[in-house]
Amino acid sequence: MTGIRHAALITVAAATLALIQPVPAHAGTELSLRLCQNNQIGSVRDTHLTVVDGQPVSFGYRDPTFHGPGIPLQDGDVVRITASGSIKIDSWPWGPSYSPAGHPTERLRTFHGGISAPLYGLYGFFKSTGTAFPIGGDSGCVVYRGPQTWLWLPQNDDRTVDNSGRWDLTVRLWNF
Repeated sequence: MTGIRHAALITVAAATLALIQPVPAHAGTELSLRLCQNNQIGSVRDTHLTVVDGQPVSFGYRDPTFHGPGIPLQDGDVVRITASGSIKIDSWPWGPSYSPAGHPTERLRTFHGGISAPLYGLYGFFKSTGTAFPIGGDSGCVVYRGPQTWLWLPQNDDRTVDNSGRWDLTVRLWNF
């Protein structure tokens, strides 16, 4: 009788332990990361977006009435954003313009996600987790961890109403 109880207790303990373990990302995260690091083609077609006059764009947004460009991100997906172009940050003719890298020395806490990132630069924000990351001209390989989400891509400028110009973005996704 003791052996049966002991075996049952081990079975219950193993089942409980399996339930409390963190859910691993899909099996292809390691492959996706390796492909990204070697700048290989993504698993879906590259998505081209444009930030015009400092107004943010989204990747993978979905609601009942509107589907934005790209597909929603899943746990374990790897994304890389590259950007180029120039946005002028004021209405004065002699005012400065910035690439997606932003100001070379000044930083500002981002509105979304609250990270310290280059002033006037491009950053990303995962809506579901509230996590932000700097992008600049190239985000590098970013592994997303969390529930299904979309990516918000704003300029780190607390006053975009007087901005002009554009940044051209390419979002590449690996989700094997």
